[in-house]
Amino acid sequence: MKKKNVAGFLALVFGFLGVHRFYLGQRFLGILHMVLAFFAIIITAEENVPMVLAPALLGLVDAILFFVMPKEDFDRRYNKDKDRQWYGRHYQNTDRFPAPGRRRRVHPSEFEIVKRRGIQNFRDYQFESAAEDFEQALSLEPENAAIHYNLAATYSMLEDEQLAFQHLEEAVEYGFDQVEKIHNHDALAFLRSRPAFQAFADNGYRLPVLGLEAPEASEELELKAARPSPVAKDAAPPPSDKLLEQIVELGKLRDRGILTDEEFAQQKEKLLMKQRG
Repeated sequence: MKKKNVAGFLALVFGFLGVHRFYLGQRFLGILHMVLAFFAIIITAEENVPMVLAPALLGLVDAILFFVMPKEDFDRRYNKDKDRQWYGRHYQNTDRFPAPGRRRRVHPSEFEIVKRRGIQNFRDYQFESAAEDFEQALSLEPENAAIHYNLAATYSMLEDEQLAFQHLEEAVEYGFDQVEKIHNHDALAFLRSRPAFQAFADNGYRLPVLGLEAPEASEELELKAARPSPVAKDAAPPPSDKLLEQIVELGKLRDRGILTDEEFAQQKEKLLMKQRG
């Protein structure tokens, strides 16, 4: 490790010969300085001209510069190689001890990789690929509430009602508490349009457990379904499946913010009037 005070002293006392340059490891400059001093001596002796003052003056200027130079600047300029050797000797493991000015490289886990890939596929509307990625992430962390919620949103976009409800239920069970997302997020619009959603929400975001009916009750239900129910006079005809699908689609548009509540009511009334006509 070179010292700036030592370099200044050598420049002040022996600067005429460039000794301080050899001390600093600048051999080429030191040789040039020494050759300059040699020729200055010859010219002074033969021509009686004080040329020896030139190399002496250069040494004096260097000495002053070394004495006034901040230590940090001196070390940065003349001790760079020493610092690197010391650093390399003491910190061989570059993963644990990164080089100065270099950030430690953090390698993401397999879970983080597949999760990020799933999110990117979801944003690119590649919902089937996103579902595969989130399922893979779930196999690594089965109780991750955020992944269960992401799967619920993905299966909702794929209009897979059963899997969407299943993962949304498990997301809440494992700690997902952002209720406003469940009721407002665009990705869950399909799920909110399902008839079972209200019962799901009222049951604490769990699917109600339906008990098995007795055989007699099942037979009675089948008989009732087989017999046409009497239609009251002037009663409106029951809505067709197509009409219900159209109303559900209108509900999706309202949930996504494309239709206002007023526009939804107007469009729904038009469909019902068309059905009555």
